[in-house]
Amino acid sequence: MADSPLSAALEFARMLTAGGLRLDPLDSAPSIEDIRRLARRRLPTMAFDILDGASNHELTAEENVSDLREVRFRPRWLTDISTVDVSTSADGQALARPYVLGPLGLQRMIGGEGELGAVRAAGTANIPFTISTASNWTMEELAEQASGPLWYQLYMYRSEQIVSNLIQRAKGIGAEVLVVTVDVPLNGKRYRDHRNGMSIPPRITPRNAVQAIRHLDWTRAIMRPPTIGFRNLKDEIQGDNAVSHQEFVAKHLANLALTWESIEDVRRQWDGPLYLKGILTPEDALRARRAGADGIYVSNHGGRQLDSSPSSIRALPLIADAVGDDMTIIFDSGIRTGDDIAKALAVGADLVSIGRAWGYGNAAAGEKGVLRVLDILDGELALAMGQLGATSIAALDRSFVEYPEAWHGHGMHRAPEPSEVTEEFTP
Repeated sequence: MADSPLSAALEFARMLTAGGLRLDPLDSAPSIEDIRRLARRRLPTMAFDILDGASNHELTAEENVSDLREVRFRPRWLTDISTVDVSTSADGQALARPYVLGPLGLQRMIGGEGELGAVRAAGTANIPFTISTASNWTMEELAEQASGPLWYQLYMYRSEQIVSNLIQRAKGIGAEVLVVTVDVPLNGKRYRDHRNGMSIPPRITPRNAVQAIRHLDWTRAIMRPPTIGFRNLKDEIQGDNAVSHQEFVAKHLANLALTWESIEDVRRQWDGPLYLKGILTPEDALRARRAGADGIYVSNHGGRQLDSSPSSIRALPLIADAVGDDMTIIFDSGIRTGDDIAKALAVGADLVSIGRAWGYGNAAAGEKGVLRVLDILDGELALAMGQLGATSIAALDRSFVEYPEAWHGHGMHRAPEPSEVTEEFTP
């Protein structure tokens, strides 16, 4: 006798139950790119472009990702990989993973809780969270939510008093590392933000009103108090009127007189590990060491500053050759997979800073989204190391990868800088 429609329906229901129902697209997202797509669907264009966009034609941002694909693995088969250890240490800090959550500012612009959920997620995962000077919550408010290590990212603003106050406040919240960003003497021009009329605080214009209506959850979230702005500077600079991000930074914060002596002054004020973020040449890496920095971020600000800068992975080999034995090297910009983390470590980095990737998770689902990003990266990194036959972070070296020889300076035109620094470095 043929099956009845009812019995067929019951059998189909049993098959669904056996396979497991996953109604939340975040749970089934296998990659950071899938989470990026979820974030894009959740946000209006203006908000998504704040997170996803970069300067000018976005050449550097694209090459940050594409050049990492140029690094190819050289696996070691028949290696005992029954234990793969992803823990490491840097400047006396024990780390459960070889990466940290990097600084992302203006996270309330994507709606929800902004950085609050992300700092909680970092605590759950026991991973350092780097508070941005441009966060939409004060460092003290974020510290209240933290249960894991905190680092603090500092912009060298025009006012020495503001800089000193921020350093003292970072000490007050127990920040373990000070990360000084040096690649923003001027704020990069970001075409997407200009086209979208992005301002701080955000304003609804006729151009983006339709999207604001279509994304009411986002609109309600950004309208909740406190007013979106640079909360860490709320007692220093008044900026209640909506102005473009570029205009605000140029008017109040840009420090055109910043020099290496300024870094030496910060070194005198900060007793813990001091890292400089935004280094792209071995010459500047050597200068950073002379100024007293303990480490550097090989970073181009995610392509958001000077377009046509080299990708971070292209810049990494020369810098690692110059200072890798003397400084902690943190790789930043372009990380989208656990494979990318393994590649950066093998080429010469000691740690990796995750930026946009956790921002996509935060935009997609707040704290839960950031945790999902960490789950994906954890799994992919352990899988890559196991398949490579690298059973520890210390084991990852250049013998596990191949990449263009030009990244070591061969076959490229480069006039040396007329400085004593170049006497110590020859590519």
